[in-house]
Amino acid sequence: MKLLLLLTTAWLLAFGRSEEIVTFALEDQWGTRWESSQLVGKPYVLILADRESAEHALQWGTELGRRLGNDVLVLGCANFAGVPFFLRWYVRARVRDRVTSAPLLLDWDGTLFERLRCNVGVPTVLAVGSDSRIFYRYEGLPEPDVIGHVVGKIRSYRAETLR
Repeated sequence: MKLLLLLTTAWLLAFGRSEEIVTFALEDQWGTRWESSQLVGKPYVLILADRESAEHALQWGTELGRRLGNDVLVLGCANFAGVPFFLRWYVRARVRDRVTSAPLLLDWDGTLFERLRCNVGVPTVLAVGSDSRIFYRYEGLPEPDVIGHVVGKIRSYRAETLR
């Protein structure tokens, strides 16, 4: 596991640091519209998941929200591509009942999931800097050592930008 984490980190340092977050405009479970342009100048974490990885994404969101507190906004994004339009009200209501304390962006077309090249079946965690660049990307399960590593990367970034 540690080797995989090191290889992922090396790849990100070599290729992932200059990637800019794609523009998006999505509603959350309460109908609030979130646009990437609103978030410029603020660091945030975006956790993307499909149906198969939803439970793991919830664990990511809970842990990152708890450990980062109010320092960094944590947003979830659910890929609901394929849900028929006439069932969207039902899905939104279920999400509201399940995710009560944080915004969950509803990607009905799966566009953001696709444009950010997320893999099916595993959550993708993106740490986005105040310059709208993705400074850290992790795809995988929320294991304790990995969560600690991701939180460390985010805190290091915050410390560097606050100097």
